Amino acid sequence: MQPTGTEPLLPDDPREIGPYRLLGRLGEGGMGTVYLASGDTGRLVAIKVIRAGYASDSFAARFHAEVTHARRVASFCTAQVLEDGMTGDGRPYMVTEYIPGTPLSQQINRNGALDPGQLHGVAIGVATALAAIHVAGLVHRDLKPANVILSMSGPRVIDFGIARALDATSGPTQAGEVVGSPGWWAPEQITGAEIGPWTDIFAWGCLISYASTGRHPYGHGDAPLLAARVLNTTPDLGDLPSPLHDLVRRATTHDPTTRPTAQDLMLTLIGSTLPTRAPTPTPAPTPSPAQEPPTQEPPTQVQAPTPTAVLPPTLEASPSHGTPTFEARPSSGPPTPEPPASRRRPIAIAAVVAALIVTAIIVITVLNRPNGEPPAADGVTTAAVGEWAIIGTTGFRIKITEPPACGSTSYNDTESTIGHFCLIKWTLQNDGPDSPVESNPVTLTDDDGLEHAATDLSDPAPESLSSGDSVEGTLVFDIPTNRTPTAVLFENDTVKITL
Repeated sequence: MQPTGTEPLLPDDPREIGPYRLLGRLGEGGMGTVYLASGDTGRLVAIKVIRAGYASDSFAARFHAEVTHARRVASFCTAQVLEDGMTGDGRPYMVTEYIPGTPLSQQINRNGALDPGQLHGVAIGVATALAAIHVAGLVHRDLKPANVILSMSGPRVIDFGIARALDATSGPTQAGEVVGSPGWWAPEQITGAEIGPWTDIFAWGCLISYASTGRHPYGHGDAPLLAARVLNTTPDLGDLPSPLHDLVRRATTHDPTTRPTAQDLMLTLIGSTLPTRAPTPTPAPTPSPAQEPPTQEPPTQVQAPTPTAVLPPTLEASPSHGTPTFEARPSSGPPTPEPPASRRRPIAIAAVVAALIVTAIIVITVLNRPNGEPPAADGVTTAAVGEWAIIGTTGFRIKITEPPACGSTSYNDTESTIGHFCLIKWTLQNDGPDSPVESNPVTLTDDDGLEHAATDLSDPAPESLSSGDSVEGTLVFDIPTNRTPTAVLFENDTVKITL
């Protein structure tokens, strides 16, 4: 029996890669495809195969170097990186531990925001994973709800395996290009400033806010709009419980030097006091004459299978989007002395053990919550495809009549500008008196946690509907090719129908 969420292989997909037999597809993104596979021992693994368009010799060399860095990461709270290689047609691939579970994005879309206890466990687990990634000298650079798996052993962070290593030479990407996922960028990723562990901390703050409220702290929109909001506005973090409120607020500040470290987050969340020391972006120290400088590797844009957004050139310097007032700078003062390694080691080990125990218990509770149970957020009505949902207060109810139809790049002689169209058929019925129909925004949530407004191609609702009458129509959404719809939100986000 195939694990939940696995799609059948396509005719053009390989059936074997190295010693592994492919069983199905786990996902597809801008950089490549992720397959579920089985090894000689029967162990399930995930194999990420890079698209042929990226498979140059120089890219392959950087890719394999990144995998070597990724194998340094301790496997608790992450997906262990096992090996890498080249397919028969010359494409790089990486093999990781397969983590059965539910992506955080899917959990939120189906069941709503997490309650405070569950939220605390996820916050600890993700912070612990980031601490392991950072201590290995890596930066994830694409932390988002779809890359956090809620497993029976606790939250596990995936898709960090081909992020740029901190000990590789930092260099700019192509003009106007931002590696990562729109909506989950830190300010420095957009402006081209120095990227480091503090970049992942910003994403951690956005992710925890999203898990707490069920909505993205910067709202929804296309890549340029979200980037402008990150640079020029304050995130809507919602009403977070203590101590998360202060931690998330500090994590999402524009100035990287004021954000806590992953270890700070972890220790605070299990009961320690938040240190005043903040991570500071600093250049590599100049080696002494007796030392040889470390070998530097070429810069890379390698990223887990996710889309790469290209921003218009005007966003980088146009006054209309505002000029960033922050800059990643080295600290002017001396570094704060750290306790001896003999003291730090037991503290860190105890923190990790406590975090793992807490998160495993809490996440098991999250996974065992029935899908039909009302979400934690008050005042939200939920339903599934084919089920009626009460909308408004005058006797109206609405139903999504069938699963969404996605994949077409054109509709009614109009071409998709983002990726592909998703068509969602609806029925609105009036069980009350003759009433006008209020026109409220309708949005679609995808499996990355981002929201998309219905396009003008959608059928409009009537101005009024008589008692006992019903009307049918189609909502049309334009979403990225590699994204899947998970829910539709009506009535100012108070009615949610999962897809």
